[in-house]
Amino acid sequence: MTAHARSIFKALPGAWMLCREINDMRLGTGSFAGTGAFSAEPDGTLLYEEQGKLTLGAWRGPAWRRWIYAHEGNALVVRYPGTLAELHSFVFAAEPSGGAVAHHVHVCGADRYDARFERRADGALLLAYEVTGPAKAYRLNTLLTRL
Repeated sequence: MTAHARSIFKALPGAWMLCREINDMRLGTGSFAGTGAFSAEPDGTLLYEEQGKLTLGAWRGPAWRRWIYAHEGNALVVRYPGTLAELHSFVFAAEPSGGAVAHHVHVCGADRYDARFERRADGALLLAYEVTGPAKAYRLNTLLTRL
């Protein structure tokens, strides 16, 4: 499994096209379209930055976010910028299709983030979330393809 996390981490740097589908039980359906880029940091991690246009309910406009990605042991770890607190630790298993997949659950207060990270055989990345909690109920499917 270590080889999967390492090979995925090594394949991340550079620019990606990003398409996200959003299904929010309160706000309705939406989408995010734009680009994402992974760039090397001096400490060996990768800074991930995305920017694009968000459409959700009646709102339309620019949006962005940032994460830190690291290869740690047998996992691909996603951390919050600034605090470096862990968001996800993905340990991958091979898929019969030639790709690799990992699951991780992050609990934040009363909210639960079920995440699935998949590297497809064609090199595309899929990150899917199902978020549940007293004030949250939404699904995100993000597809990253190489530019």
